[in-house]
Amino acid sequence: MLFIAAILSLSESNAPLGARLKLRWGRDTVTFTESGKTHQLLIRQYFHAAHIAAVKLQSAKEAGGFIYLLLDVTGPSKDQPDNHQCGAGTEADLVWLKLDKDWKVTEGRNFPYESCWSTISSYDDPAWHGDTLSVIADYVREGGSTATKEASYNYKHPDEGLKITEAAEKKK
Repeated sequence: MLFIAAILSLSESNAPLGARLKLRWGRDTVTFTESGKTHQLLIRQYFHAAHIAAVKLQSAKEAGGFIYLLLDVTGPSKDQPDNHQCGAGTEADLVWLKLDKDWKVTEGRNFPYESCWSTISSYDDPAWHGDTLSVIADYVREGGSTATKEASYNYKHPDEGLKITEAAEKKK
């Protein structure tokens, strides 16, 4: 019996980081649990929703002495839904975080891909194509022009973070 427990423990520690993490969230925080240790991250500055409604862990990787996380964070545009502007709206951000070995954020970047307040809409949800996750969104600017931006993240190069590119501007 002890032998089986030792094998299970060894195989769990050799599993990829994303497979070892359990995830839950609160209003402005994401909590990760790994082998009984809990790490709570305040990520308020990296998302635009009134509060977190859902978080999807897109990627978690240890490399070069750092921990890299890619989160898909969504929530309502307003704390209390109503019949006014953005009362039923949604905000969604891809959030890239670089953490030190003690789970302290050393760098972070976000990419809003859905927003009622900022008039941002994506073509599709973020999706993986091989080792790269990407999402494309239109950003409507004042005056009606639209900027199309793409965010991409390569799992093999987590230290490069989110790469954001902009296509040529379109006039309506």
